[in-house]
Amino acid sequence: MSGCCGPILVSNGTGTTTDPITDVEYVTLCDVAADGTSTAFLRRFVHAQDGTLSSTADLALDGATAYTPTGTVTVCTGDTTTPPVTTQTASTHRQVLTDPTTFDVFAAATGTVESVTVTVIAAGTAGPSVTTASGTSRVYGGESVTWSALPDVAAGSDELTGPLSVTTTDGDTVAVSWTERP
Repeated sequence: MSGCCGPILVSNGTGTTTDPITDVEYVTLCDVAADGTSTAFLRRFVHAQDGTLSSTADLALDGATAYTPTGTVTVCTGDTTTPPVTTQTASTHRQVLTDPTTFDVFAAATGTVESVTVTVIAAGTAGPSVTTASGTSRVYGGESVTWSALPDVAAGSDELTGPLSVTTTDGDTVAVSWTERP
């Protein structure tokens, strides 16, 4: 590797990538027509790991549909041109496992799972394990592992998919926390 990349968390565990790490920023701008009407849109800036601007794109407020300004592009001002804020409800849950059991996060969730963290507070002799689509791995005392969905606006995807279960044995204490939305 050339120093651009390293261990990252992927949907099926920890891995390495040869893809450069990028930073994505969004700015809300307004497209002001000759008659004074204003349409808010997003401008996406993608920066490479070294900070250089690698691309920009204009998008509708849904973040997925391409948008082409037809008037003068300005910074939105005032309540009449500022786009409404979309609020999305999310709930967090926590389950502490102290007896030998298998806990399935997706079976317990009632909505779309966005992130899961497993923290081993104490490990017995055999120790707890986590099972995902890529297999089963032991998790050690003091270790914490997290899976999180990265928003892929263009693909309309921002959720984790299973399986993801935690199996505990005698002497284990494991906290499983997850975030989901309706």
